[in-house]
Amino acid sequence: MTWHKVAGVEPDHLTETLATFHDVWEGANPADVKRADAAIARGNFRTWAKITSHLYALAKRSRHTKVDSSLIKQACARLAPTP
Repeated sequence: MTWHKVAGVEPDHLTETLATFHDVWEGANPADVKRADAAIARGNFRTWAKITSHLYALAKRSRHTKVDSSLIKQACARLAPTP
């Protein structure tokens, strides 16, 4: 396994970066994303990858067509207290 060091994700580009990383983030409210970043991820892309994985599973299971603050909170709660 190879580990790559990735610089922190810039808060101003976070929503765009996440939507590029995985389509589950398309249409997410930037304020919800920033709130989760401040509380949980703090720009760490590996943490965002974990949140994305949980978010994808939750969205698929609940048949959500759009990410909302409730879904983001549920995904983040699997890592730490909710934002």
